[in-house]
Amino acid sequence: MLWTSQEFGWVELDDGFATGSSIMPQKKNADIAELARGKAGRLIGGLVTVLTMLKGLPLTYDRDMQEDKEPAFDAVDTLELVLPALAGMISTMTVRVDRLVAAAPVGYTLATEVADWLVRKGVPFREAHEVTGRLVALCVARECALDEVSDDELALVSPHLDPAVRNVLSVRSALAARTTPGSTGPGPVADQLASAVDKLDGWREWATERVVPR
Repeated sequence: MLWTSQEFGWVELDDGFATGSSIMPQKKNADIAELARGKAGRLIGGLVTVLTMLKGLPLTYDRDMQEDKEPAFDAVDTLELVLPALAGMISTMTVRVDRLVAAAPVGYTLATEVADWLVRKGVPFREAHEVTGRLVALCVARECALDEVSDDELALVSPHLDPAVRNVLSVRSALAARTTPGSTGPGPVADQLASAVDKLDGWREWATERVVPR
């Protein structure tokens, strides 16, 4: 819901999965996402009901067990309604990659790259942290981005900051440097996606084998 707002604009919903505003003609309401979020609260409430009912249950047949049917059946009915709608909304939405690329470096998110670059040059991390902090303070005062600082200004901040630091002042280079499992680099993310797909296929097969036709 937040990403579809005008302030972010990272995602645009298809007209078929959004509703118009009663007062603002240009506005799209993410009703499906809003309702799904509300339904999640309902399902969590059902889970709490069952967990509370089972707490301290004696080892015998008890009539209180019949109370698990209502939240269980309600959960199935709710998911049969919500999941297809969510799947349709996600499969038809447009991700505004251009807006994401523009937003990625905002807030000096690449400052850590500068500190890491200094450490690779042999600068102790404590000093690298301080140098990077001074560079960010300069940018804040000038209201500019890290890559907009001139070579002379870099040298004034610290002699360790030579023009080569510009090689790490891009989102693409920052992502490429992340290669460890579970990190945000293209390779690790692709591995995580492949793992998620495998798990989904396994769960889908498991669920298919256990579905009882109504």
